[in-house]
Amino acid sequence: MDIFRILSRGASLNKNKNKTTDYALPQNNISKSQKSKKDSIVNEVEKETDFFHTKKHHKPIEESKSSKSEEQVVEEEEAPPLEINNEEDARKFRNLHRSKVTGDDNPLPIGSFQDLIGRFQIDKKLLSNLIDNDFIEPTPIQCESIPITLSDRDLIACAPTGSGKTLAFLIPLVQQLVLKNVTKNHGIRGLIISPTNELAVQIFQQFENLVKGKNLKIAILSKQLANKLNNDIVKSSKYDIIVTTPLRLIDLLKAGKIELSKVEQLIIDEADKLFDHGFAEQTDEILNHCTNSKIRKSMFSATIPSGVEEMAHSIMKDPIRVIIGHKEAASNTIDQKLIFTGNEEGKLLAIRQMVQNGEFKPPIIIFLQSITRAKALYHELIYDKINVDVIHAERTPKQRDEVIKRFKNGDIWVLITTDVIARGVDFKGVNLVINYDVPQSAQAYVHRIGRTGRGGRSGKAVTFFTKEDDKAIKPIINVMKQSGCENGFNEWMENMGKLSKNEKKSIKTHEVKRKKISTVPKVIKQKRKQKQDMIEASKRRKQEENNE
Repeated sequence: MDIFRILSRGASLNKNKNKTTDYALPQNNISKSQKSKKDSIVNEVEKETDFFHTKKHHKPIEESKSSKSEEQVVEEEEAPPLEINNEEDARKFRNLHRSKVTGDDNPLPIGSFQDLIGRFQIDKKLLSNLIDNDFIEPTPIQCESIPITLSDRDLIACAPTGSGKTLAFLIPLVQQLVLKNVTKNHGIRGLIISPTNELAVQIFQQFENLVKGKNLKIAILSKQLANKLNNDIVKSSKYDIIVTTPLRLIDLLKAGKIELSKVEQLIIDEADKLFDHGFAEQTDEILNHCTNSKIRKSMFSATIPSGVEEMAHSIMKDPIRVIIGHKEAASNTIDQKLIFTGNEEGKLLAIRQMVQNGEFKPPIIIFLQSITRAKALYHELIYDKINVDVIHAERTPKQRDEVIKRFKNGDIWVLITTDVIARGVDFKGVNLVINYDVPQSAQAYVHRIGRTGRGGRSGKAVTFFTKEDDKAIKPIINVMKQSGCENGFNEWMENMGKLSKNEKKSIKTHEVKRKKISTVPKVIKQKRKQKQDMIEASKRRKQEENNE
């Protein structure tokens, strides 16, 4: 079934049986065969549109096992956990997962979460919470970073998007703070900084699942909590762990309403962003308030440029560096493709061509370089009757949270956005990411397309470019080559010329000037303008009459 036949006509796939939908059949005079066909269509649509697996489709045990060979079933049921007992085992593990670990006295990676019981006496309730949330086996970044952190070492960690970095820093943070008995209202002991509110909310939600049944007070520094702290309704010493964005935390630090001198564990998520030009001063301000001499620092990101590493080494004590794969490569589960569209009009035509060819399979995220362009594309796709919404920095946090929630629930099928959600936000079932505008750096590209192909799932990323982007696609091609996607671009694209340092800097700091997004004929535009001018003239006349 071509599900986009429903998508392109704006079908409302409502689960409420009392409401009709675009595919509903008349209730009178329905034969059994027609009813059966209707039920089949509805079931197929519901199955197709459950992109984020919010429903559980159970199969009989016999049926699921019968689809596998007897050897496969036995292997899955009896496969022993991976054991890493010595340096040779660690070397094999790291070769298998393309892991690079550098530093002095590096701890051995773990082969399973059960390894943490013997090596680090992991809290049993914490282990139980992991299993309850379907975290059965650690990912490569978790295998490496958890024992490093639990050994009280500073850490610089780089791993592909969707590889489980959040859990990699949450597990040891909970374990280390649970083991220490402190007095009530001792003060903030753990601090997690993220560049965006959406990512902070996501970290906090995952955190809540891990600390169930534990006596740890965690909080996200929301606008509401900030107001309570400012008005002395609550004290910051009430909390053990705070998740926050930089600016809101700094405002409270300047007002003397929050104290960081007792922070033992500091995690900087999306470190390359937080040490970039816009955030570096804010991050430095926070670090100056974390004065505990025994503080342990961790930095995580999918891309860590050499400049960020240098800054990290300057504020860390003998850190261990872990890189899974390549520092600026995307996940190998993402099929990447570059498409030359000639001009701006060609981008819209390319999307409509994808719709016709059945390549536009939701859920989909489309990235643009500015708020104005995101709004314009939103109105174009609404005109095409596509189930779409838009999210950008001009929308309130509440509006953005609602759009994200609806997208995750499958109520929205196509999400148009700027880079505001390019980092960290976990959409487990996204099929396709479209870079409508070429991102300004390799790092931005990696993070954007990392919204698909998460957790080992397959995904697809398409990047449109025009003649104005001849220099900007060079970093994108480099990422594609490092990720093993050489078939995603043509040879002539690679030979468009090397970039000088000044050109690279210019691309990162200056947006490409582009024509407005529109395929509406000039005649219609002129008629719209004439109509708008007439309305404005009428309003002015009425105003003048009222003034007389």
